[in-house]
Amino acid sequence: MPVNVYIPTPFRSFTGNRTNVEIEAATVADLLARMDEKYPGFRNLCSDEHGGIPRHINIYVNNKEISTLDGPDTRLADGDQVAVIPALAGGNTR
Repeated sequence: MPVNVYIPTPFRSFTGNRTNVEIEAATVADLLARMDEKYPGFRNLCSDEHGGIPRHINIYVNNKEISTLDGPDTRLADGDQVAVIPALAGGNTR
């Protein structure tokens, strides 16, 4: 069951500058592992030292943040849209 994964600009160097990739995965955790198999180093961008998803990484399945679903255990279906988005610091520093 392939899902479409949106790759944000800061992570595209790991995917050959692709904006979207298709990966077969049953859950979000499975997706991250399979992304790392196909694009070595990708999982390190989205995992902390314990293998969890750090707070500065937001993962969406069909525009719903996975923390409102089943977290890394969120099931994926054929054709789902997944986005891995790093939170970026910015704004006024005054």
